[in-house]
Amino acid sequence: MDKKKFEELFKRYEGNPILTVEDWPYKAASVFNPGAIKFNDEILLLVRVEDKQGYSHLTIAKSKDGKTNWQINSEPTLAAEPNFGEAVFGLEDPRIVWLEERQEYIITCVSFFKGVTGEPPGISLIATKDFSNFERLGRQLIPPNKDASLFPKTIKGYYALINRPIVEGRADIWVSFSKDLNFWGK
Repeated sequence: MDKKKFEELFKRYEGNPILTVEDWPYKAASVFNPGAIKFNDEILLLVRVEDKQGYSHLTIAKSKDGKTNWQINSEPTLAAEPNFGEAVFGLEDPRIVWLEERQEYIITCVSFFKGVTGEPPGISLIATKDFSNFERLGRQLIPPNKDASLFPKTIKGYYALINRPIVEGRADIWVSFSKDLNFWGK
């Protein structure tokens, strides 16, 4: 195989990391694993932020070039909510996709709650059109499950969600299908 025939698709930015906890406008223990999308001619990151107690929430950071001059929200954008059982212990690992059929963005993330089996991670969906107002669509699939992302287009009329159920210590990759982003029986 002649390496000269292949182009490098991605090149690591020499200024990495682009964001650190020192950049944060409020107290945080660490920042990592953002979901990213181009929105209103800016790069929008939905950054996982871990607080000093070890709970994670999501905060928006925006940049014109996606490398420098980040504008970070002064408080969490999507936080753990005591009255919202599925996310009482936090949100992690966001992925963002625009769904043309719904004319809105859907965020998949890992959510934690205290249930009868301990604190299993699960997949939650959150909808937004503007990254200012959010609708929590709830927990999806049976926990423990994590690392999910929606496909940006329906497949034969179904939304497709790649996810990683954790059964008997094994983490497999599945694709689940739904007509309505609520029931994933196919």
